[in-house]
Amino acid sequence: MAHLPRSWLHVYRRSLTLKIFAICFVCVHIPLIAVIAYLGTGFGAVPVPLLVLMLVATLAGTGLCLMGLMWLIQPLKQLARSVEAYQVNGGQLQLATRRPARGEDEIGVLTAAVVTMVARLEGTVKRLHHQAMTDPLTGLGNRRWLSEKVDDELSSSPPQARALSVILFDLDLFKTINDTHGHDVGDEVLVAAGQLVRSHLRRYDLPARMGGEEFCVVLPRTNITEARAIAERLRIAFSALQVAPANRGDVTASFGVYEALPGDNLHHMLSMADRALYQAKTNGRNRVAEAAHGSNGRR
Repeated sequence: MAHLPRSWLHVYRRSLTLKIFAICFVCVHIPLIAVIAYLGTGFGAVPVPLLVLMLVATLAGTGLCLMGLMWLIQPLKQLARSVEAYQVNGGQLQLATRRPARGEDEIGVLTAAVVTMVARLEGTVKRLHHQAMTDPLTGLGNRRWLSEKVDDELSSSPPQARALSVILFDLDLFKTINDTHGHDVGDEVLVAAGQLVRSHLRRYDLPARMGGEEFCVVLPRTNITEARAIAERLRIAFSALQVAPANRGDVTASFGVYEALPGDNLHHMLSMADRALYQAKTNGRNRVAEAAHGSNGRR
């Protein structure tokens, strides 16, 4: 095909139909080519050898045609297997074809389109998942995100082998801040609270905004003494926080701390921490209270 004009080569590369036609055309004419070559060498037209030659040439042409067509559609078969595996197992769409995945013919175009669409779909799903799991104002996780993470944490090790604590806190007199300075300042306070929480926690801690001015931090591998110390550091940091035009000391928080028992779920842990938070509020706010197991106080 080297003598064909570049425009024809371009059309051939982009056309699966022409490739199939070329393979079939050559393979169908292999018996005729074999007979011409046989007679051209000077052999006589003896029926039996000639019939044997035509049979062998026909079989050879059929085999070559089949191999050529299988070679052409190999990327399509690989694509089908990859899509099927992707549907079953998820993950990345793997394409391990012998030919370039982005060929110029219709199969190459289809492969490229499927890869692109899957990549866009995965990106959209990831963005939607992130939005569904993230508080848009503070950038912290939300209650749904926290529930999933805690479930993973609780299932990752046997109950007797782990310590797990939870801190539940909310900003004191937050309504006063909104009423005095406006909701924009209130939003700035919430954003600052999210930044403060992230800056005072370890990389494996799980902070979340539960709604309104209420926040939660789940502390893996942390007993009640360590959790109380972390809560106290957060309390002091909030006392020093200033978000203009509010004054330093206007933003404080009250904390409830609870260490999980074997068999506790997130709902129970939050309920116990909420009782401790109620005690902190009742006792004057801007303080840390620890939930005693079996306590019955309510907020």
